[in-house]
Amino acid sequence: MPQQNTQPEKNKNNALIPAILVSSICALIVSLVIVLVVSPTPKIAYVDTAKLMIGFNEAAKVDKELKEVEEEWKEKLKILQDSVAAHIEVMNKEYDKAPLKKKKELQTKLTIHNQTVNNFRSANVKKMQELQQEKMKSIMDKANLYLMEYGKKHNYNMIFGTATGGSILYGDQSNYDITEQIIKGLNERYK
Repeated sequence: MPQQNTQPEKNKNNALIPAILVSSICALIVSLVIVLVVSPTPKIAYVDTAKLMIGFNEAAKVDKELKEVEEEWKEKLKILQDSVAAHIEVMNKEYDKAPLKKKKELQTKLTIHNQTVNNFRSANVKKMQELQQEKMKSIMDKANLYLMEYGKKHNYNMIFGTATGGSILYGDQSNYDITEQIIKGLNERYK
């Protein structure tokens, strides 16, 4: 007897599955329609970050500062390289007729000069990279802060940034590109 009762219940449950499925799909469609009709279109824009870095006066100042530091470094490197060249010149004149002890001394001095140049170059390349990162972080912090404030003030939901190889491949410049407004605002703020 128990088997007879379970069979009609299974058929009854199986009949309910399509009805539940149809009502679930209908509820989902109604929800989507409500969300699409009621939800406002997000306000979005983008900034061409390459143009921003060219147009932002603070970035140009930093670039100039970095070039000046690099020029000073190159001048000091040239002095060291000239010292090595002078040692090589002396070495060329004396080496062939020098005794073995003097030859080893000349080679040791040349090795020390070369190590000094290489150490100086490595240390300054590292310093330049650190300085550049530090200065660019400051620029990016200012730009990001301004963009956040600008976005809130003008009710943007999102402001994207373009980059070489980035994810924004095209944007309608007349409607979504706010680069010039951002450059103008940044330059006014950070005079």
